[in-house]
Amino acid sequence: MRWIRCTQIAAFVMVVMTGTADARVHYADSAVFVLSTPTSVENAGVPHAATIISAYPNPFNPSTTIRFEIGTRNEIHLAIYDLRGRLISILVEGSVDAGHHEVEWRGSDRYGRSVPSGVYFCRLVCSDATQTRKLILGR
Repeated sequence: MRWIRCTQIAAFVMVVMTGTADARVHYADSAVFVLSTPTSVENAGVPHAATIISAYPNPFNPSTTIRFEIGTRNEIHLAIYDLRGRLISILVEGSVDAGHHEVEWRGSDRYGRSVPSGVYFCRLVCSDATQTRKLILGR
């Protein structure tokens, strides 16, 4: 797999595909994206490590959908934390199959109470990777 890290993205990105390999954006925000192109057809649809792909919409109200992918069946912990690092909610905990997954966070804590507007962090932890994504809740 080939990784390209680009900054200062123009208004759009055009990807020219040749042969049987496909190209897709793994991580995207307003400043940086990482594009991977599988080197063989066998690994074209399977991610290699755990990755948070996106949280949409972000900023959000009342809920956001967090998309992530796992390369192999793995024990994961996907949780929401506040700015002070306190645990707010556990979204996924346990064994997850390889592939693409989505989970919705409705801006509530682990007891079902609504949390105030502010900045939160979504953190994905598994055996081969740890990733964090900033979320902004505006009520």
